[in-house]
Amino acid sequence: MSTEILVLYGGADIMARFLAGAINVMYIEFQNLAHPADPVTRPTYDRSGGRAYYDGLGAGGKDYLRIPITVSPERDASDANYEGNRVTFFAMTEGTVGVHGNTFSDVVNSAVHGAALVYAPDPNDQTQDIVYSRAYFDKQLKAANQQVGVTLVNQMN
Repeated sequence: MSTEILVLYGGADIMARFLAGAINVMYIEFQNLAHPADPVTRPTYDRSGGRAYYDGLGAGGKDYLRIPITVSPERDASDANYEGNRVTFFAMTEGTVGVHGNTFSDVVNSAVHGAALVYAPDPNDQTQDIVYSRAYFDKQLKAANQQVGVTLVNQMN
């Protein structure tokens, strides 16, 4: 016998706790532009757009940085019915070269425009990474002597 189950409000809080403890990497996607005013090319994607998408980047100045999440995720409530169903993740760009070898620099007009939350069971073996979610936003150009911070909020309910 099988039946559907109903996840209660407390279930969203439990899932947020698990997520906060599992996500340990953020992919920060960028594209190098010929001119700072040029638009970025945003991909279309669906639920099947996991790590294979990132493995396919590299051409056209498109790449990503694989950044460990070193700041503990914050949990808070999005509604009075919840205790801590919203998890906020933060990562900041670092380094000068993307995973596929593209330069990440103000000199080549690197524009950050997307990010993904990732579970990396082995921080030294990227082939084991599992992409949990992706998000895209307005481009943020890398400025000289500065990094780009990315905040992603995941709400469970």
